[in-house]
Amino acid sequence: MRQREDFKEGTLGANLLTTVTTIDFGSDPGFATIAAPDYATIVIDPEGAGNGPEIVYLTAFTATQTTGTITRGKEGTADPGLTHAAGAAWSHGPTIEDYNRFVWAWDSAAPSGAAQVDIDLAGFEAVQIIGWMKPANDNVSALMLFSNDGGSSFRTGGADYRWGYHYVSLSSTRGAQGSTGAAAITLGVSQGAAATERISFNITIISPGDANVFTSYAGEVVHQNFNAATLIARVAGEVRTEEVNDFLRLAFSAGNIASGRIAVYGFPTP
Repeated sequence: MRQREDFKEGTLGANLLTTVTTIDFGSDPGFATIAAPDYATIVIDPEGAGNGPEIVYLTAFTATQTTGTITRGKEGTADPGLTHAAGAAWSHGPTIEDYNRFVWAWDSAAPSGAAQVDIDLAGFEAVQIIGWMKPANDNVSALMLFSNDGGSSFRTGGADYRWGYHYVSLSSTRGAQGSTGAAAITLGVSQGAAATERISFNITIISPGDANVFTSYAGEVVHQNFNAATLIARVAGEVRTEEVNDFLRLAFSAGNIASGRIAVYGFPTP
């Protein structure tokens, strides 16, 4: 796990040659003890005054000591590393990798009149989808479909998915529904009058980029059924094949998306 501590910087206490994996801070740098799988990010020569900058990972360190073990040339900097002279500056702070670890993967202000919304999942460990969609047609279901070919085609086979949800209405009516073999994942029961209704959701997609597990999702949905009852549902489902799924489609079972707003956050694959 990536470790962070405030206000750590200094200068090297000894030369750091190209293949050396021990860093000499010269004095106690103030880090707490670090052991695998934890590490701290250090930028050597951050201003480029010498041969840097070079990003290294401090992978082993004992509190109050003056030396530690590092992995050289990380995050796109020179590997197996550069030569740095004693006295070269070092700093412990955020790098571009920190800003990329939780980013906007995709954002649609308003998919008005669109037949569907396609979301790029490539390169993400997990994706969170927060938004709402209003149907153009009455009595339709909100669906999710996955693609394993970059969005060229989407799984619509009769046994591609399994899913389920458990719901409660504002009148305390409870129920459940699901499918063990389906051509799409349903986010909820049929929508009612299109003129007045929409479906809101907070869905997390899990492991879309792992070829060794089923891509799955879990989340919560608020919507109205064809009897105009407001339902709050917990939903979950999965793709029934172990493979990378790099695109997701949101759509209604018939007609277009009259209006909506969807934000998607992604946690990149390390």
